[in-house]
Amino acid sequence: MNSVDAAGVGIGDEYPARIMGVLNVSEESPYDPSVYDDPVEAAAYVDEALIDEGADIVDIGLESANKRFDVLTAEEELERLHVALETIDNVAGDAVFSIETRYATVADEALSRGFDMVNDICGFADPKMPTVCREHDAAVVKMASPPDLQRPGAVEETDWASRRSAAWADSADYVDMIYEALERNGLTDKTIVDPAFGGWSEAKTIEHDLETFRRLSEFRALERPMLISINRKNFLGEIAGRDTADRLPASLAATAMAIERGADIVRTHDVAETRDAARIGSAFADRATRDGSDLSSESE
Repeated sequence: MNSVDAAGVGIGDEYPARIMGVLNVSEESPYDPSVYDDPVEAAAYVDEALIDEGADIVDIGLESANKRFDVLTAEEELERLHVALETIDNVAGDAVFSIETRYATVADEALSRGFDMVNDICGFADPKMPTVCREHDAAVVKMASPPDLQRPGAVEETDWASRRSAAWADSADYVDMIYEALERNGLTDKTIVDPAFGGWSEAKTIEHDLETFRRLSEFRALERPMLISINRKNFLGEIAGRDTADRLPASLAATAMAIERGADIVRTHDVAETRDAARIGSAFADRATRDGSDLSSESE
């Protein structure tokens, strides 16, 4: 397993599981407690609700990734970037700052002006993203996605018959598709993989997320640290029979299990509680011997 250094924070087997707290500076984002458009107020939220509660990384989103909203252009994201930059200038605490974007031009600007890493929810659909991250020696989260900047996470909508072969598409299951999507356009030395939990398209089912979670350790065959974003997700609500507001206990149980299965970063809105669950998961995880089945042979 290759560890990653993200601006001095180690991520991988020899390090504790890291907590990524979330801040949104987009008016579209549906989770109100994490949405701010005033840099001073946003910085206070980052200090008090994220860093002080145990976040190692703060992920700042410029737009909502919800499929109900139109995708912003790179130019529109750049117009919002100043709020994120002013926010981190006003933060008193110490954390690694991640910019969530699908565009290499936005990542380049953010990394040039104070951000430390990138969270690419389109998984290198912009082919210049790996080069930008290498040039800045920056860690980058690569979420499993089709090669389409408009369709983050919609792995099951990819035309795999034409991308691979009709035979492969006919035999591949959903986890095979995630693995293939993560390998597309390669991995940098500082790539962190994200198997894309959540309802990224109408075609994705609860069972897809359940199967991905069951087989989470298989992604260790990519030999990169892994980020999971499962906080209050629908598949957990389905199991627990809970609405979003009441899914925190289910999220914490799943967090501990995910770390035991190989997760190195947990992205969450509930930092303090998730930190505790991560510590429990880490205490019972045998990272020295844990390994996943190698799916790479299926991608040859």
